[in-house]
This record gives sequence, C-alpha cells and structure tokens, in this order.
Amino acid sequence: MANIKSQKKRIITNEKARMRNRAVRSELKTATRAVKDAVAANDGKKALETALYACKLMDRAASKGVIHKNQAANRKSGVMKLANTVITDEDRAAYVAPAKKQPVAKGGTKKAAAKAARQAAMKEAEQAKDERRKKQQALEAEAAKKKAAAEAAEETEEAAE
Repeated sequence: MANIKSQKKRIITNEKARMRNRAVRSELKTATRAVKDAVAANDGKKALETALYACKLMDRAASKGVIHKNQAANRKSGVMKLANTVITDEDRAAYVAPAKKQPVAKGGTKKAAAKAARQAAMKEAEQAKDERRKKQQALEAEAAKKKAAAEAAEETEEAAE
C-alpha cells in the first residue's frame, strides 16, 4: 500500500476507471453477442438494429478511451460484415432509427436547485415590480388629470369674475 497521499488518491481513481471500463467492455460483448444471435436466428431486421446499436456503443467506448479507435473500427467492420449476411434491402428500407431522447433539464444537485429557485424568485419579483410600476403610473396619470381639471376649473372661475 502506498504511503503518499496523492498515490492513494490515484489508486482510488484508477480503480473507479477500471470498473467503469470493465462495465463498458462487458456491454460491448453483450451487444456483439446480440448481433451474433440475430444472425444465427436469420432475423435480418433484428440483426440490423443490434448491429447499429453495437456500432454506436463501440464509437462511444472509443471516444471515452476504453478501447482504441482502430480497435473500434475493426470490431464495427466485423459486426457489420456478419450482420450483412442476413440483412436484406427490405430490412434496410423498413428500419426506423430509434427516437432520440429529449434532453433532461440539468441539475439534480442542491446547488442547481438553489440557482433555479433564485431565478424563479427574481422573475417573480420582477413581475411584481412591473405591476407596482403600472399601478403607480396609473395613479400619477389620474392625479395629473385631476390637477388639470382643477386648474381648468380655476381658470373658468377667474374668467367668470
């Protein structure tokens, strides 16, 4: 066991990365096995879906550094070559890509929740301020009308005298 604090931290982070990489590799193997099973069952539609999904996973693994990009390319090539043995043109024409997931609002943390609450409070305060401003402007306009009416009445009285 290491005695240096930074090395202890490095051991912990390396273990986390190793577990994550192991999970990703396992997922790749499962996706590849699904393609092989679909080909064995002679199901072109299922083979196409699973092959494209496996390719997506391999690209993601390569971008995260779990596997090398050339390794990902070689595996994708092999998977597609295998899948193409049972895929027909009708399968390709009938294939519809799965709908993309809608982006989820970010922030599951206390900090993000507090920020959202502050922004909501600021918006609410701004609306209340606008309402007060409109009321004040209406009162000022009404007062100006009364003043103008009073001055007009004074002028008419002076003119009558």
